[in-house]
Amino acid sequence: MPGAEFTQRGPDYTSAPVTTLDEFTALAHTDPTPVGMSDGTLTVYNDAQKRLKGQCRFFHVDSDYYNWAYEQRARVMGCPSTFHLCKTLIFDNTKYRQDESQPIDHNRYWAIIVQYEGAVNVPKLEKAVRERTGASRKATHLRIAAAEKSLELTGFTNNAVSPVGMKSDIPILISSAIAELDPPLIYLGAGHVDWKIAIPVKGLLEHWNASIVDFQ
Repeated sequence: MPGAEFTQRGPDYTSAPVTTLDEFTALAHTDPTPVGMSDGTLTVYNDAQKRLKGQCRFFHVDSDYYNWAYEQRARVMGCPSTFHLCKTLIFDNTKYRQDESQPIDHNRYWAIIVQYEGAVNVPKLEKAVRERTGASRKATHLRIAAAEKSLELTGFTNNAVSPVGMKSDIPILISSAIAELDPPLIYLGAGHVDWKIAIPVKGLLEHWNASIVDFQ
C-alpha cells in the first residue's frame, strides 16, 4: 500500500483489541507504509522490514503518552491487554572486565525487555547472565546503564529504546512472563517517544539476538 502520514492517536482514541496472532498479522499486512517518521523510528521500521517484513505494526501516539494510564495506552493501540505493554532497558555489568580490544563487549551490556506491569528481579537476572557468560558472582553486578551509554549502544533516547534497529547487537533478554502472553505479542518503544512498535514474540526470538529468561 502507498505511504501514509499516521495521525497521532490521543488518549480518547479507541481501537478494538486484537485477540489472535492471525488477526494481528492480517492487520500488519494491510497497514500502509508510514511516512513522516523520525530518523530513529525509520531505523526501527527499516530493520523490522528487513528481518520480519509485514509482520510488525507501528503506532503514532500523542506526546503525552507516558502520562496516560496503562489502560489508555492499550486501548489507543488496540493492545490485547496492559500486560502486553513492555519496555526495553539497557543493563550494564559494572564489574565485568572490559576487553579493551573490542569496541563493545557483548558479555557486559544487555537489552532487557520487561512488562510495564512487571519488574526486573536483579539477582535472578544476574544468575541468568552468569550462566551465559561463566562470570563469577564477584564479577557480576548489573545496573541500568547510564543514559549516555544506552544512547551509544542503541541509538535511541529514553522512552524510545527499541530492541529493533539498535546500533549494536547486544544480547536481548525477554522476561519469561512475556512468553506466556496470549496472543504472543509485545508493544514497545520505536525509536521516538511518539512512536511504538508491536511485534510477535516469536519473530523477535527468531530474527534478533534474543532469548527468554526468568527474571521477574
